[in-house]
Amino acid sequence: MRHSPDEIWSEILENLNDTAQQDVYLHQAVPLSITADALNIAVPSAYTRARIEERFHADIQRVLATLIGAQCALILTIDNSMSNSSEDPDAIETEVEDNTDPSLANDISISLQQNQTGLNPNYRFDTFVVDTPNRICHATALAVSENPGRDYNPLFIYGGVGLGKTHLLHAIGNRLSATQPDKKVLYVTSETFMNEYVESIVNRGSAQGFRTKYRTADMLLIDDIQFLERKEGTQEEFFNTFNELHMNSNQIVMTSDRTPNNLENLEVRLRSRFQSGMVAEIGMPQYEMRIAILRQKCQDHGYNLPDDVLSYIAEVVETNIRELEGTLTRLVAQATILKEELSLDLAREVLNDVGPPSPIQHRRTATSKAIQTVVADYFGIDVADLVSLKRTKELVQPRQIAMYMCRELTQMSYANIAQAFNRENHTTIIHACKQVENMIHGNEDEQQTITLLLDQFR
Repeated sequence: MRHSPDEIWSEILENLNDTAQQDVYLHQAVPLSITADALNIAVPSAYTRARIEERFHADIQRVLATLIGAQCALILTIDNSMSNSSEDPDAIETEVEDNTDPSLANDISISLQQNQTGLNPNYRFDTFVVDTPNRICHATALAVSENPGRDYNPLFIYGGVGLGKTHLLHAIGNRLSATQPDKKVLYVTSETFMNEYVESIVNRGSAQGFRTKYRTADMLLIDDIQFLERKEGTQEEFFNTFNELHMNSNQIVMTSDRTPNNLENLEVRLRSRFQSGMVAEIGMPQYEMRIAILRQKCQDHGYNLPDDVLSYIAEVVETNIRELEGTLTRLVAQATILKEELSLDLAREVLNDVGPPSPIQHRRTATSKAIQTVVADYFGIDVADLVSLKRTKELVQPRQIAMYMCRELTQMSYANIAQAFNRENHTTIIHACKQVENMIHGNEDEQQTITLLLDQFR
C-alpha cells in the first residue's frame, strides 16, 4: 500500500466540503489501518460513529472509492479509551451547544416548528392517471385522504422509480388540506427528516422544535423511507415518532422502492410496524395507461402532438412515468429549438431509434465526450462553451450536470473529470456533484431532467 492510513484520511478530509472539514466529530476520528478492502477508523463513542455514518458516510465512501477502489469499505470502530467527557453523548452535545451561536439554534428551532406542509399543489388525485397496475393503491390513498388515521394506518406504498408514488403522497396531503384545513399535514423526504434530526442533536435548542414539528402532525407523509437504512440513530428517532403518531391515531403514509420485508438494513421492529397497516404496490404502467398519461401531460401544458407520435413514445418508453413525461418534454423542446413539425420522423430521430421499438436499443456508451454532447444537445448549447471557463447562468447548471453524470456513469476519478472539463482543481467537480445531488432532492422537475439524461446511457 503506497499510502499510510493517516495520509489517506487526510486526503479524504481535504476532498470533503467545507461543512465536513470543520466538523468536530470527523476530527475526533483516528485512522487505524488501510487495506485494499477497507479503511478502519477509530471513534470515541457510539454517538460519534452514528453522527459520522448518518451525515458523511456516503461522501467519505465516494472519495475513498476514488482513492483506493470501489470495493474499499469504511469501518468505524469504537475505542472508548480515546474519549474523556466525549464518551458521553450528553457531554458531546453540551460541548457543541456551548460553541453554537444561540441565535442560530433559535432560528433552527423556529423553523422546525413552522407548519409548512411541503406539498406540491400540482400533484392531485384529478391529475393522477388510474389504471390496473395502480388501481388498488389509488383507491387506498383516496380512502386515507378522506378518513385519515382509521382503516389504513400506516399506509406503505412501494414500487419502482418514477411510477407515481410521490404524486400519490402529495395528492393525499393536498386533498386533506383542502377538505379539512384545520389538520396539520406534513410532507418530507426521509433525507430531510434525517438532516433535521442531526441538526436538532447538534443544536440542542432545536430538539424540542424538531419533536413538536413531527409528533404533532395529524398526517405525516414521508417519501423514500428506504433512505433510513443503516441510519441507526435516525431509525430510533423515527421509531419513537411513529409510535407517538400511531398511538394518537394520526395518519402515517410512507413510500419506498421495496416492500418492508426487503428493507433488510432497517430494524426489524420498524419493518414490523410498516406492515401493520396497508402495504400497496404501484405497478409498471401498461400501454393504454402510458397513452393516457401522455395525453394528460399534453393537455396540462398545451402541447399538440399527433396520435402516431404519442403511440410511438408509449411503445418505446416502457420503464416508468417519469421517463415517459421527460421524453415528451424533450421532444417538444427539440421541435421548438429546431423549428420543426412534431412528426413521427422527428420523434424517431430524437429518441435515437429508427428500428423496432425497444427501451434499451441504441443506448450510448458513457464517456466524458458522449456525456458532454448529450447534455449540450439537450440544453441547446455548444460543447465548446460547456467545457469552457465561462460562468454565465445558462452554462453553469448544464456543466454541473455533465460533471455529475461523468461521476455517476463512468469510472473516471475526480481529477480525470476535471481534466475533461478543462479544470485545474478536482474540488470543482466535487462541488458540482454536491450541487446536483441537492438539486435532485429539492426539485422534482430537475430530478426528471437528470433521470432522463442518465437513462440515455443506462
